[in-house]
Amino acid sequence: MAKRHDISRYERPVSIARHGTINGEITLPTARPTNAARSTELGLTPHLVLHALRRWWVVATPIGLLLATIVGAVMYARFEPLWEAEAWFRIEERAPYLAFQTKDEGPSKTFFQTQIETIRSPLVLDPVIKQPEIAQMPEIGRQADKIAWLAKQIKVTPVGESELFRIVYAGRDPRAAAGVVNAVTEAYFAIRDQSDAERDRRVIETLMREQDKRSKEVSRLRDHVRALAKQATIKNPFAGKIEADGATRHPLADLEGRLISVQVERTVLEARLKAVEEQFAAKKPPDSAAAQNATSTPQDVALRDVMAERLLDETAEVQRQRALIAVKQANLKATEERSAKGRQDPLYVRLTQAIRSDEETLDQLRSELRPRVRREVELAIANKRMELDVSRVDKRREDLVKLRSDYEGCRVMEQMLNARYEQQRKSVEQSSGDTMELTFKADELTRAEKVFELIAQRALQLETERGAPSRVTLMRAAEPPLSPQSFPYPKIAMAMLAGFCLPFALAVLWERQVGRVVDARSLEQQSSLAMLGEITYVPTRTLLPHDSADARLGYESRLFEESIDSLRTSLTLSDHMSEMRVLAVTSAVNHEGKTSVAVQLAISLARSTREPLLLIDGDMRSPDVHRVFQAPLEPGLAMVLAGACTLEEAIVTNASADIHLLPAGRLRVSPHQLLGNGTWKALLARIPTRYRYVVIDTPPVLAASEAIVLANGADVAVVCAMRGMSRMDQIRKTIERLAATGCRPVGTVLSGVPTRYYASRYGDYTQV
Repeated sequence: MAKRHDISRYERPVSIARHGTINGEITLPTARPTNAARSTELGLTPHLVLHALRRWWVVATPIGLLLATIVGAVMYARFEPLWEAEAWFRIEERAPYLAFQTKDEGPSKTFFQTQIETIRSPLVLDPVIKQPEIAQMPEIGRQADKIAWLAKQIKVTPVGESELFRIVYAGRDPRAAAGVVNAVTEAYFAIRDQSDAERDRRVIETLMREQDKRSKEVSRLRDHVRALAKQATIKNPFAGKIEADGATRHPLADLEGRLISVQVERTVLEARLKAVEEQFAAKKPPDSAAAQNATSTPQDVALRDVMAERLLDETAEVQRQRALIAVKQANLKATEERSAKGRQDPLYVRLTQAIRSDEETLDQLRSELRPRVRREVELAIANKRMELDVSRVDKRREDLVKLRSDYEGCRVMEQMLNARYEQQRKSVEQSSGDTMELTFKADELTRAEKVFELIAQRALQLETERGAPSRVTLMRAAEPPLSPQSFPYPKIAMAMLAGFCLPFALAVLWERQVGRVVDARSLEQQSSLAMLGEITYVPTRTLLPHDSADARLGYESRLFEESIDSLRTSLTLSDHMSEMRVLAVTSAVNHEGKTSVAVQLAISLARSTREPLLLIDGDMRSPDVHRVFQAPLEPGLAMVLAGACTLEEAIVTNASADIHLLPAGRLRVSPHQLLGNGTWKALLARIPTRYRYVVIDTPPVLAASEAIVLANGADVAVVCAMRGMSRMDQIRKTIERLAATGCRPVGTVLSGVPTRYYASRYGDYTQV
């Protein structure tokens, strides 16, 4: 028997070939990979990730530890503590009142959110940014859009489920952080108090004017009713009781009550609408020219000067002049250090004078550029103010549109009720005469008096509630925090973890890009060939003998033999491969288990059939089969093809009882010269028929193209791949070349499968 303990590069089998037959001949699968196969090829599978980790963990672990240490050290060195200042205020769910409860601002989450957004809006932050001490803060001064940046930094958060809220800002200086929070708080309360007071004042003034108008109307109606009462008394002595008896009720009493309510509501809405319209008309639409010519406040002037000086330093002319001065100052310092005379050196004196002249030039240049830069800053401030005014105008316009809509709805309702009232009144008058006319006039007077009373009551209510507490109150102003924010250990830990995982992620991406074969399923899906079998690792003995090691070696040996026998079964028991005689075993490149599979498959075939089998070593460039059987290299295949000896002289018959070996021989010319002109197929035709099977170990297809000639003469070809080493693109290219030249690749074999995976699928057996 052959000595298999010297065999290197073995692997294992698992599936059964699936091919069709046409007229009794083997047909190749021509279907391209499915969408699922393509997604498996391009995606990240668990097998791919595990393979990448097993392959690269030795390299990736120290690199990951180094990166994690570097990331942690950099974050620790660059950590700058921030001081978080906060102010507390309260937003009550219902507006407080003194004597009259109002429904204008009832319980609503929208009101809370409106106040939060108002605090972070340009309406509040614009005056805050204009303060010089805030505009000069380093973190704010270098921002292009200061308002937008500050709006992101200001946090307004509720405290639990209560009515308390916090205004929070974190800065590099504790006093500056507290100053920002207090400035924002003051600006917010100033805008809110001012807008509420202005609105209430205008509404009260409008209601007072309406009250005077209604008072005159009541006096006119009262005189008219007295006159009608006198006329009715002359005609009917009992009619005069109508004026005194105010409790007299008529069919239109309910309609009058509804009309009174609608008239009062319309009057109040009209007053509020006029107040908003007057406020809207008092402030003209923003105009760029007007904004530029607007009177600047001292804060605007200070902000303009700060921004102008900063932009002046950033102009190209000033920077070039400063760079020139810096170069000369460096030369001046170097001259002072090198010269023995020090500052008395003539070159040092000339450089000093040149620097002084350049500084004067710089001052003159700044003076010339300052007016232009100030105009640019003023234009930018004016544009910003105009944008803020536009946003304010838009907000007032939205309120105005809503009020007009409510007012129009109420006015239409009043007209409808008036029309219905007049229609019913005329109907009643026609049937009742002068007495009923007096009744209606008295009712009209009563209605006018009620409207007058309600309007006066509404004005009194607003005037009284102007002194009510505000719905939003400041509970505690911001104070400089005593300690900075805690060190961000969780963030640093996450960053270090990311740095540690980065090499492993790169390893996975690299393996995905390379496209190595990691499991039998992906090989079968992406190669478009059936999976014939999986071959386990070649069992090896440990250096130190041990009972458990010997048992493990025996266990792995049995699994290895089982995997080879499974491959042989797949090849021999399929109906469409029953006529197979010559089998070529090939691969894409070297070190993919090709020779091991060929030798062990030949041994398994010979053992199962008990018939002679011929094993041909077709890898004449790098022969290896003769070493496995410890047979001589010459004479061999190369000499037979060259005509130096006969086939019978080259075949080694004592390699094994049932296996005869045709070694590769020593190659002295190009293998293409030996295999050309049909010599290879002629040699196969001379092989004696006593051999049931002929197994050919060919060279790698991509490394040696004569492998295609050798495989073309065989009935079928098997393509070998090594788990974790073979690349899928090379395997596909090999299969395409074989199929294009008339070869018949029937399937693939995956070598290098761990025994634990094979055992979990196929179990084990006990040798007796």
